Parts: sequence; structure tokens; C-alpha cells
Amino acid sequence: MKRGLALEARHDYARAIIEFRNAGQARPSDAEPEYQLGMAYLTSGHFGEAIEALRRAVELNPKHARAQIKLADLMLNSHDRDLIQQAAGQLQTLLDSDPDNTAAAGRLAVAEWSLGKLQDAENRLQQALEKFPADLTSAVTLARFKLDRDDARGALEVLQRATRNSPRSVPAAIALAQVYVMNGRTAEAEAELRRALELDPHSGIALLSLASIQIAGHRPDEAEATLRKLSDLADPAYNGAYGEFLLQRGRRAAALAEFERLVKATPGERIARSRLIAAYMQMNRVPDAEKLLAQALKQNPKDTDALLERSIISLEAGNLEQAEADLHQVILFVPNSAEAHFALAAVFKARGMVRNERQELTESLRLKPNLLPARLWLVQSLLVAEENQSALGVLEQAPAAQRQMLALVIERNWVLLFLGRSKEVATVLTQVLRYGRFPELVLQDAVLKMQEKDYAAARREAEEVLRQNPAEARAARVVVDSYVAQNQSAKAGEWLAEMVAAHPQSADLERLAGKWFEALQKNSEARHAFAAAHAADPKSISDDLSLAELDLRGNQIQAARQEAHEALQSDPKNIKALLLCGEVEDRSGQPAAAAAYYREVLSLDGNNLMALNNLANYLAVGDPDEALALAQRAMEAAPDNPGVEDTLGWIYYRKGMYRAALDYLKAATAKDPSPRRRFHLGQAYLKLGERDLGQRMVALAVGADPTVLRTEAR
Repeated sequence: MKRGLALEARHDYARAIIEFRNAGQARPSDAEPEYQLGMAYLTSGHFGEAIEALRRAVELNPKHARAQIKLADLMLNSHDRDLIQQAAGQLQTLLDSDPDNTAAAGRLAVAEWSLGKLQDAENRLQQALEKFPADLTSAVTLARFKLDRDDARGALEVLQRATRNSPRSVPAAIALAQVYVMNGRTAEAEAELRRALELDPHSGIALLSLASIQIAGHRPDEAEATLRKLSDLADPAYNGAYGEFLLQRGRRAAALAEFERLVKATPGERIARSRLIAAYMQMNRVPDAEKLLAQALKQNPKDTDALLERSIISLEAGNLEQAEADLHQVILFVPNSAEAHFALAAVFKARGMVRNERQELTESLRLKPNLLPARLWLVQSLLVAEENQSALGVLEQAPAAQRQMLALVIERNWVLLFLGRSKEVATVLTQVLRYGRFPELVLQDAVLKMQEKDYAAARREAEEVLRQNPAEARAARVVVDSYVAQNQSAKAGEWLAEMVAAHPQSADLERLAGKWFEALQKNSEARHAFAAAHAADPKSISDDLSLAELDLRGNQIQAARQEAHEALQSDPKNIKALLLCGEVEDRSGQPAAAAAYYREVLSLDGNNLMALNNLANYLAVGDPDEALALAQRAMEAAPDNPGVEDTLGWIYYRKGMYRAALDYLKAATAKDPSPRRRFHLGQAYLKLGERDLGQRMVALAVGADPTVLRTEAR
């Protein structure tokens, strides 16, 4: 227990958790190790595990008041009505056994307020203050309730009374100052804060609040002096504010010196180290950040914060192998790290491993349901795959407190647009755009205008977005599409060329131009655009892959092979690069080499549809049994895919099961009558004795593509 508390004081939560677990195993009937374990989990952001540990503490000792109170706090913050009701019951039980427990009374009032029992909540706090006039927590909570009811005068009266009852209470003075600020009475707020600092010159919150008033009042010199005092406190919760202030004022060298001083002054303090690493990265001093992390990991190879931070740097540098290795280490030491699973999703995204990416995002949300970036990212992944209803389900599972947040509202609008529920989106936009022309919402309105065929209005709104962010390729796409919809393709091309010329460092605009030229079969211009995109964003391999796809379609096999291999060298586990290498070898008449690439894909993503189908097609001749198993797995994943139906039918043909083959081949050809599928269907008809149908299908196939006789009759 002593070791755990010492480690927790140094913010080494991963090792503190291990010590508290060991203590719990040594004393399985003692609630205190479980309580401390819950607090360590809570401080390190693992809320699910914190709740479980605190519940065990309460089960072991129902009278453990601190565990009861902290568990109630978590339940109250969940915004889940059932949990709040449960917390209220537990707090009432605690109060019945300990009527003077002001902490329990205050939490019960919060529960009552959340459940809509507003008067009961206020009465409870009034009673607590009558019994204990110096109870600051009850006074602050009551003041907050009054502010929620727009009773600013009542809130002030409560806190003024609290300061009179406790004239030497620093928290009371600070609380009163905060209410003064909310009412625009900054002079009185400053007076209260200075009084608080006379009582306690080392109050971090008072110094920070005073600096905020000075900054808002355009008194930067005074604010700097106040923040320097705050930094001298050596309190990790506050001492970074001075450096951040210097950074915001453009004094980067001074800010960096301050962050470096704090790291030296507090060796082993992870918050200070993380702040310095962030500053190094902001100033593009990556080697310095890497050196600092290497030193930390040399001292403690199990420093999960350092491993996680190094993984982020490796991700940004495109070193996916190192990032993945570090993240697996973090998860080994802290299996319930939502942040590590979230970062691992980024590794899988970079490699095109969509299934793994989603698994990690889902796991990070299971561990931390309020991790909004993970939720939004998962929704976007589902939208790309056209799993729109599933995307909506993920949004509807968001905690109630997040559902009115702008980021979630924006993402929900996109989902509704994909679901065709435009009227709902229009209603939301009408309400929200009155409060501000947020670019993402304006873009959504432009998309709505496109659906309504009001192309001029759509273009105006997209151009409004582009004035704020010229590199917003989605808005540029709306402009291009609006011209095309009005039969002005030449105008679209001219406009896009002007945009690209005006913003030569925008990789996204270059990629949009590349796709535009590719659609027009202007391969030379498309190649130039993709090459420019790569120059603007050399860490991305997507442009190499686009060039390889362009050359493959143009039958430039050697060039396509070189570009695909270069992409693969940058990231040997990139799914798209492996698949493209397989396609190149398939097209060049090297099926064994192609099969090796497809097997490599399946070793990384066992359900990859393209790899399953292509490998099954290759094995149809040499190993029809394995081919059949692969094709059946592909069919489970995509039951209506004509390519999969054709492959499965051709394997049945190779196994001599012509009647079964015919059903699949007919279905595939009906959906997409390519020469290859017609040839396969014709062969099945011939084997079943239907010569006229068979010969006609074969003739159609050979007439459209004479090479099928060579490629498919093997």
C-alpha cells in the first residue's frame, strides 16, 4: 500500500495499480486496497475499472464512506437516470447511518437536482447550511443550483454569507470571485482573489483565476508576473500555465526554457515531461522529443506514458512498426488503456486494415464511452463502408451529456444525409446556423442544396467554406459537381486548376484534381497531380498507390509494380499495397507470386474480401478444395457480390459440380455480364449439354475480349 501511494504521488499510475492489486490479494477482505485501486484507475482515466474497484470496496465494507462518496460521484457524472437513482438510494442509506455527513448530503442534493426534484435539492442544502454554516461545499453547490435557475443574486447571497461565516476560508473567497466574474463584476472578483492570496499566497487556483482576469483586461505584464508566481509553486496541476502563456504570446524560446526547467525541477513528473514533449513537437524538434522519451524508457521500460507518446511520434513519422510495438507494450502493462487502443486503430487505418481498425475503436469506446474522438472516427469508418444504419447506432449510444455537442451534431447530420433523411438535417441546420456559420455545417447545407438541385446556392456555400479553409477538398468537390450538374464540365476543370495553382501545397486538392483527370482518362494530367500530392505529403503512400493503379489500368505493368513495391517498402503491412502488388503479379501472368501477396493479406486480415476471392480464383485449378473454402468465406462476407458468385461458380465447375456452378454463374452474369463471367457461364452450359446457350455465351465473351481463351481455359 505504501509503495502504491508513493507511485501514485509520482503519477506512475500503471505501477501503482499493480501494487494496490497485490495489496488486495494479500488482504482480500480489506476494502482499503480496493478503494485505492479505484482511485488510481480514476486518476489515470480508466472509469470502468474505477467503478468496479469502488463497488468491490463498498461490498467489502458498506460503511466505507470515501468509497461510497466517490462511487456516487461517478454514478452522478454518468448522466444515466437509472444510475443517478441508484446513487441517490446509496447516499440516503449513508445519510441514515451518518446524518452529519455533509459530503453525502451535498451529493444527494445533486442527485435530486438531476432527477428533477429541484426544490428538494435546494431544501436539503439549506438545511445542511443551517446545521453547518461553514460547510463550503453545500454553499457552492447551492449557489450553482441558483445560477442554473438564472438566480445570480441568490447565488451571490449564498456565497457572501459563506465568506462571512468563514472569513478565513480561501475556497469561499475563490468561489465568490468566480460568481462575480460570471456577473461581469471583475473588480470585486479581483478583490476577493487578492484577499484569498493574502490568506494563502500559494493557492494555485486563486493565482490562475487572477491571471485570467488580468489577461481578459489586457494587462499582460501583470498576468505574466502572476503566472510566474504560479509556476514557482511546483504544482503540476498549475505550473505549466506560465509556459503556455509565453507560447501563446509567441515567445517560443522562453516557453521552451520554462518547460525544460520544470522537467529538471521535478524529475519523474510525467505531466511536466508530456508538456515539454508537446512543445518540442509543436516546434518541430522531433529529435529532442525522442531523446527525452528514450531517457525515460531507459530509466523505466514500463513507463506506459512514454511508450504511448513515442508511439504517437512514430505514427506521425510513418514508422508504423515502432508505433505498433510500443502500443502492444502499453496494452500488455495496462490492458484497459482506451488511449492505447485508440492509437492502435490509427496504425490499422494507415495499413488499410479496416476490420482491425474498427475493433480497436470499439474496444476504446467500451473502456471509455465518453471518448468522443473514437466515436466520431468509428462513425466515419462505417459511413465510408456505407453501413449508415450502424453508424447511426454508434451515435445513439453516446453518453447523454455528449449528444448536444456540436461535433456529435455535425456527425449525426452526415449520417442522416447518407440515410436520405434530409428534412431532419434541414431542421437542425436552420436552428444551429443562426448561432454561427460553422464551416462544417455550411458544407452540409451546400450538400443539401445540391440534393435540391439548387446548384448556384450550393456553390456559394461551398465557396464560403473554401474562403475559410482553401484546402477543404470536400467543399471543392461540391463546386466541381455543381458545375458538372449544370453541364459546365470545362468550367469545373478551369476552376479546379485555378484552385490547385493558388494552393500548391494542398495534397488534398491535388488528389481531387488527380481523380478528376483520371475520370476524364487524362492519365498524364492525373499522374502529374498525384505526383504533386505526394510531394506535398511525402509521408502518405496513398499517392504512390494511386499512381500504381493508374499505370495498372494503362497496362504499364512494370511501372505499376515499381510504384506498388515502393509503397510496400514504406509500410510492409499495408493491405492496399499488398493487394495492389497481387493484382500487378496477376496481370503480369505470375499467379503464384500474386497468391503469395493475397496470403499475406489474409494473415493480417483473415476476412479481406478481395484477398479471399482472388486467392480462391487462383486456387480453383490447382487446389479446388482450399479454393472452395476461401470462396465460401467470401460469400458469407458478401452474399450478393457478382465477383464472389462468379468465383464460387467457377470452383464448382472445376470440381465437376456443373449444376451448382450454373446457379452462381447465372447470378453473377446477370449482375455484371463481363467477358470473363460470360465465358464461365458458357462453359457451364456446354458441360450440361445446352450447346446453343453455351456457344452463344462463349462467342460473346471472346468477341469482347479474345484473351479469355488464354486466361480462363486453363
